[in-house]
Amino acid sequence: MIPSTQDAYQALRDYLNGLLNPSLGDQALADVPAALRPGLEAFMTGKTEYQDEAGRRMIYAADLAAWAADLIYGTGLTAPLPLATVDVTELRAATLRQAA
Repeated sequence: MIPSTQDAYQALRDYLNGLLNPSLGDQALADVPAALRPGLEAFMTGKTEYQDEAGRRMIYAADLAAWAADLIYGTGLTAPLPLATVDVTELRAATLRQAA
């Protein structure tokens, strides 16, 4: 694995592992990194979402954790995600927002 893809893989793992944190709150779908949003939307089919005061689609923290666990330990990504296309900066920023 070359350093850039290794960085992307680690950023992806850090983001998904962060979603498993039991103290994490609900999040807006728009705050999920763009490369992962389609997979989360597919996962959320039939599950409850809500809108915040600004009208953003919100995902419950428990559903985010279940989705992350499924990606890490279960089925994985529904479609290949070329690591070269992963926006490492966006993943790291999303991970930092989770920690805040």
